[in-house]
Amino acid sequence: MQSSHSVIILLLVANLVATVWFGLNEGPASQPTQAAKAAVHELPSVVNSEVRGQLYDDFAKAFNAADYDALYNMFGPAAKAQFTKESAKTEFQKLTKFFHSVESGGFTHSELSGTQGNTNIYVLYYAVKLSESSEFGTSGILKITIAVQGGEYQVYGIRLNAG
Repeated sequence: MQSSHSVIILLLVANLVATVWFGLNEGPASQPTQAAKAAVHELPSVVNSEVRGQLYDDFAKAFNAADYDALYNMFGPAAKAQFTKESAKTEFQKLTKFFHSVESGGFTHSELSGTQGNTNIYVLYYAVKLSESSEFGTSGILKITIAVQGGEYQVYGIRLNAG
């Protein structure tokens, strides 16, 4: 497990270095870059504070109850087409094994991750307090990736990290 964390961290650092390097070495652009768009964005009204709160509440309730079916059901059709309920259950079981439970949390900010056609992809960030028995400390970050198309959204991804 530790070696996979090391590989992930190494890849994230390499990605960050490459992003900074190429970002500093590119000439002036006439169009805003993806980073500029991500820095200045407003979430669409379909992802209002009530929806953001409900996403967190649904996650925390299902995670703390080890209700893996409810966690899987948070995902939209596009995400469910990428993995089975059993594989999602296996991954969520690993998370509950290491983090035990989420005691509290709240939305902090969002990022515009990208655009695919008429679909905007956002990452919603939540600061969370984890159980005292968590293997990785008591603070963490919950990231919920959503895709917004018109007046609808669906969950593309859920990630819980120590932090």
